[in-house]
Amino acid sequence: MGRLFWKLFIAFLAALTVSGLLVAFVLSLLYPRDRAPFAGSQPPQMFMVDTLVSVMQSSGVAAVRPVLEAWRMKRAPAPLVVGPDGQELLGRAVLPVQLEGARVVLIDGADWRVIEPERGALRPPPPAGSRGAGMRLPPPPLLEVVTALLGALAFSAVLAWYLSRPVRHLHRAFEALAQGNLDARVGPLIGTRRDEIADLGCGFDRMAARIQRLLDAQRRLLHDVSHELRSPLARMSAAIGLARQDPTRGDAMFDRVELEAARLDVMVSELLDLSRLEHDAGHAPAQMLALDALLRDIVDDARFEAAARGVQVDLAAEPLSLAVHPVLLRRALDNVLRNAVKYSPDGSRVQVGMHSDGACVRMVIRDRGCGVADDELGRIFEPFFRGARSGGDAGHGTGLGLSIARRAIEVHGGDIRASTPPEGGLQIDIRLPRS
Repeated sequence: MGRLFWKLFIAFLAALTVSGLLVAFVLSLLYPRDRAPFAGSQPPQMFMVDTLVSVMQSSGVAAVRPVLEAWRMKRAPAPLVVGPDGQELLGRAVLPVQLEGARVVLIDGADWRVIEPERGALRPPPPAGSRGAGMRLPPPPLLEVVTALLGALAFSAVLAWYLSRPVRHLHRAFEALAQGNLDARVGPLIGTRRDEIADLGCGFDRMAARIQRLLDAQRRLLHDVSHELRSPLARMSAAIGLARQDPTRGDAMFDRVELEAARLDVMVSELLDLSRLEHDAGHAPAQMLALDALLRDIVDDARFEAAARGVQVDLAAEPLSLAVHPVLLRRALDNVLRNAVKYSPDGSRVQVGMHSDGACVRMVIRDRGCGVADDELGRIFEPFFRGARSGGDAGHGTGLGLSIARRAIEVHGGDIRASTPPEGGLQIDIRLPRS
């Protein structure tokens, strides 16, 4: 058992023990077990007098003596019964003043007087060592104390175990995660529990899952980067080797080296952009921007590049404004549109549209190129992924453009998706929230 268990256990045990002892003490004072029947609650005085009078009238004076003896043995203040000769029936002393107001009962022509206890009760002396009749202290509540202690012990142990158990699971999961076990989860161990500790466990599972996804993504990115860098470096090395073998081909080989170096520069630049988006994006304050004007500038740049191949870029945009990060959004839209122009056949058309769609702004970019297979639509936004229909030709780009676009859109709280229209090609849908 951990320290939290013992802290909870001792705290609950102390609280329950104190409360149990107080309850037991109060109950023992209110309901003592061995107290004399009349020690704290004597019969009413008039009831005792009426009882004696009724017994005398029905059974005679002789029947009164046992009743008085019983009351005296129980140390109850019994009434005085005085005969015609002035003697009390049990031999108790009677003062003349006590005879005033006594009940008179005529028995066989003689007057018998019954005096109330408060007028003439002479209580027997209390036993040695006692505190007086009716005032004995109650016996120690041993049974109550033992029962309270056992109940408090069991309840505190169960409750402390119940509260500390998920914390122990969390501790083990944190230790496993710290040692590199990214599959550590506490949700299955907590079960159907629904409280703040269970919420903490669910938060740990979400954190562990996100860390696992990030590390997996970093491993894949590192693998892809090493693979992508190896290809141009290998071509550069081959070109240098050929130039040494055949100096007459030196100019052509140096051109090839220069081309591969330029591709490496572009790739490194885009990797840096992707890294900045992963770590630093979203810190700059957003600015209110006319999206239709931004989209028009991007389309004009794309038209200049597409004109050489006869590709036409059409734009239909509603006048809309939104608080965005201008540099990031421009980079995202430019990457998507350049990708559409790049894979469009000569003389084809690229359509760009923007309109308000409820609580968001929707942008659609559609081309008439070779498209993407349905099972690859979700992967085209991964770094360095190239669809099978593109031929996997590295000369078409670095494979980072759509990854940068997706991250930039996510920074704005939006999403980007790809689909294949019935008429062919590829359609990219971008949605940005308006608030």
